[in-house]
Amino acid sequence: MGRPVLMILAGSLAGFAVTAQAHHSWGAVYNGGQSVDGLAATIAGEHTRRPHDAIEVTITNSLGEPETWTVQWRGNRGGGGMGRNDAQYDFNIGDEVVIDGRMARDESQKLIQMSSLLRPSDGWTVTASLGRGGR
Repeated sequence: MGRPVLMILAGSLAGFAVTAQAHHSWGAVYNGGQSVDGLAATIAGEHTRRPHDAIEVTITNSLGEPETWTVQWRGNRGGGGMGRNDAQYDFNIGDEVVIDGRMARDESQKLIQMSSLLRPSDGWTVTASLGRGGR
């Protein structure tokens, strides 16, 4: 193989590794994780939908320092998860929210599987199923 072919192959494999790590089994990540009830957070990023519905939030850790965490949930889907509907979420960067759910069992991943999110300023709420990964 020539050098350009090896470089393309290496780039393709690197992209696969990132994609494979980004998508995960709910149970593998969240089973055994600490319950989250009434966690105060601030929306810090835009809502994304792939591979899971997710949004970044800032929370204050036990030392009083801000940390960025990713909140994930099972969004509204049809066809056993194959298709997605057009559910709209009214997230705005800077919104103060309260989150219930479950942290990843490895808290260093800074992931929360959300069961509900409340914006106290107007009572707007998003709810989601914890499913098999959050029991």
